Amino acid sequence: MQLQFYFRCMIDIYYPYFHQASVWNELQYSLRSLEANLQEDFRVWIVGDRPSWITGIHFIPHRRCEGIKENQTFDAITKLMLFCEHPGTHPFFIRMYDDIYLLEPVTVAEIGKFKAMYDWHGVNHYNYDTWYQQLIRTMAAVMHKGYHGWNTETHFPELFNKELMLAIIGEYRALENRYLTSTLYHNMLFPDITPEIFKKDYGIQFFNNQDFQFYTSSEGDLQAKCAGKKYLVHNDGGLNENLKRFLEQKFSNKSRFEI
Repeated sequence: MQLQFYFRCMIDIYYPYFHQASVWNELQYSLRSLEANLQEDFRVWIVGDRPSWITGIHFIPHRRCEGIKENQTFDAITKLMLFCEHPGTHPFFIRMYDDIYLLEPVTVAEIGKFKAMYDWHGVNHYNYDTWYQQLIRTMAAVMHKGYHGWNTETHFPELFNKELMLAIIGEYRALENRYLTSTLYHNMLFPDITPEIFKKDYGIQFFNNQDFQFYTSSEGDLQAKCAGKKYLVHNDGGLNENLKRFLEQKFSNKSRFEI
C-alpha cells in the first residue's frame, strides 16, 4: 500500500530548524541536494525558524524550548508533533535535517527501507552522553513491549506516516520520557523484519572529523570517499573547511527555495 502511495502523491519533506544551531549554510546545501537527487515530486516544510533567504516552502513557527531537562529532544519531538498535527501536511513524509545531503538519485522507496545501526548487543553501556542515554532508554522501552530493540538512529533521511508517528509518540509518552522517535517507530512497525545494518558503502557520516566504526574523517579526498554513497551526514565537529568546499562544488546550482 505504501509503494502505491509513493507514486500517486507528492511527498512532504519535514525539516526541524533552529537558526542559532546552524554554523554555516547547511540548510541551503541540503535543499540543493534534495532538489538535485530526490526522484519524486515534493514539498518542503520547515518547523521552527524561517531563514531570511528562503522561499517556496511551508512554514510552521516554533520557538526553541529552553531551560528544561534534555531540551533538545523535547524541542525535536514538539516540532515533529506540530508538523504531524497540521491539517495541511500529507500522510507520509520524509524527515530531513540541515546536515543531511543526498549525494545520488534516491527514491522515496529507498529512503523508506528499514535501516539500523545495531541492536542491544552493540550498545556501549559506558557512554554517559545525554543523547546516548536517551537511546538506551528508548531501546529498553521497546524491548519491554516485546520488540527487538534496534537502534535506528542513523541520521539518514527517514520515511514516516504522521498518524502512526503521533500514535506511537502517545503510546510511549515520548515527549515526557525524551525517547527517540525513529527507534520507537521502526521497532513497532517492522517487528518481524531484520533491518539493513549500517555500512559505509551506502552512507557516510562525518562526525567529529574522526575515523571510527561508523564515522569517517572529513579530511583528504572527499570526492573519493563519497563515491557511490547515497547519503552524507555530519555534525559540527565534522564540518571543516574541506567538507564545506566539497559541498559547495557538489551543489553549486541554486535550488528553487533560494530567493
